[in-house]
Amino acid sequence: MRGVSNRISAVIVLVITVFVSLPVWAENYVYTVRPGDNLWNLSDKYLTRGVAYTTRLQELNQVTDPEHLQPGSKLRFPVRWLKVQPVPAKVTGVSGSAKAFVGEAKKEQSVTAGQQLTVGDRVVTGQDGNVVLEFADGSRLIIRSDSEVVLDTLSAWGDTGMADTRIRLQRGRVNAEVTPATGPASRYEIHTPAAVSAVRGTVYRMRAEDDRPEARTEVLSGSVAVSGEGRSRRVPESFGVVAEKGKPPDPPRKLLSKPDISALADQLERLSIQFSWPDLKGARAYRVQIADTTKFEKLHVDRTVPGPAIDRINLDKDGDYYLKVRGIDEVGLEGLDAVRKFALNARPEPPMSMQPIGETVIRESQPEFRWTISDNATGYRFQLAVSEDFGAPLINLELKDQASFSPAEPLDPGTYFWRLATHDDAGELGPYGDIQAFTYRPPPPGPATSPPSVTDDALNVRWTRVDNAQSYHLQIAADSDFKELIVDEKVGEPSFALPKPRPGRYYMRVATVESDGYQGPYGAVQAAEVPSTGWWKPLLIWLTFVAIAL
Repeated sequence: MRGVSNRISAVIVLVITVFVSLPVWAENYVYTVRPGDNLWNLSDKYLTRGVAYTTRLQELNQVTDPEHLQPGSKLRFPVRWLKVQPVPAKVTGVSGSAKAFVGEAKKEQSVTAGQQLTVGDRVVTGQDGNVVLEFADGSRLIIRSDSEVVLDTLSAWGDTGMADTRIRLQRGRVNAEVTPATGPASRYEIHTPAAVSAVRGTVYRMRAEDDRPEARTEVLSGSVAVSGEGRSRRVPESFGVVAEKGKPPDPPRKLLSKPDISALADQLERLSIQFSWPDLKGARAYRVQIADTTKFEKLHVDRTVPGPAIDRINLDKDGDYYLKVRGIDEVGLEGLDAVRKFALNARPEPPMSMQPIGETVIRESQPEFRWTISDNATGYRFQLAVSEDFGAPLINLELKDQASFSPAEPLDPGTYFWRLATHDDAGELGPYGDIQAFTYRPPPPGPATSPPSVTDDALNVRWTRVDNAQSYHLQIAADSDFKELIVDEKVGEPSFALPKPRPGRYYMRVATVESDGYQGPYGAVQAAEVPSTGWWKPLLIWLTFVAIAL
């Protein structure tokens, strides 16, 4: 009986021990022993008090030889025994305008890379500002433009990797990249006037509205607990939630999918950039961001647009960039990001073409090409081709210190394409400008005029019909210089009858007018003599009239 009683007592003690130790296990930091570790140096490194806590640590973990610990074995450190110390946040990136109000006096200063911020410090970004903070556990916070953040708690439990980070987002937008929690004491929270988000390792966005007491949380990976008014919502990956001050958070809703930006060009050669993409179902607007790294810490562009297009983008320098586009739904939640890399190669800028432009028709076989003068240009590359791909250009020349050019040889009739690029003082050839097209069409020939004829009542002029002629421009003059014009008309048929003019010499010429209104050169000048009727003919007519009257 005594043996049975002892066994029952042992079981009871074991059960009690397990239940008593459950909270301890729940609040323990578990450490994996490494070669060279012993209980004494680990106590110095992690515990707040000396030998007494070392002894208790030995008892808790049932260590028989504190000088020699087995590598790979596990040790439990109760969180309440661990050292806790404040750890400042470090500014790892800053762009644009940003101010920090630091210290007890809240002295204003510009935010700089490498700067350390402590509890109570406040960061305010301007319209073009972005600030990146890194915390004790490696978590990062990107404070976007027009935002205000206060650092409420910044502490860590020694070298355990556990950190307590609590941030107050007064207004604006932040992106949080939270390192997965390494122990039970890890905490990462963002407080807004409307809600609190708490995570243990995730990537998400949060926004506190300026004009109304609302907060929006968008989870990109992991999950986030969003709480307000005593109610907490678990928001999973690819979901978002809206919380209004004084109300529990709304139920999570699915974020919009990624817009399709796969068809966008990956090489751009113009300073003024524009993008467009297919409309995304459910999107009421879009956010467009451009950065020079995939981290999107420093934003060159951060704009919302009402439709699936953005223009008037100007970047300061050529190079590789990353475009990020996401849809915004009807409640203002921003969806999943579509990201695409592109290269800008727009410098040195090409000159502006001046003539010929606009798919015009020219009549000169050796036309003059003209363009503007570019800043810092030392020369230009001129190309002329019969196809838009310029695979085999007819002319491919380097031109120095000039803004015009004419071919040495006449062009054959047909359609041509030309373009220009700039050489700068560093010897770099920039992108070609817009391709200009023109058609060379020789002037229509002047019609061949037949010798005019004079009848009793008209001076008759005829000429040969010209193919594709819309009309003809006829001039008849009393002088060979065509200053004393008697006829200056456009006629549709290749003939004209002028009521018989007074006696004298007359000169005639005809030009072809094409359908586009272009008038070719005049043909050969013809002359005709209108003879006098003689003095006796009027007298004879008069005498005949008198005889009839009698």
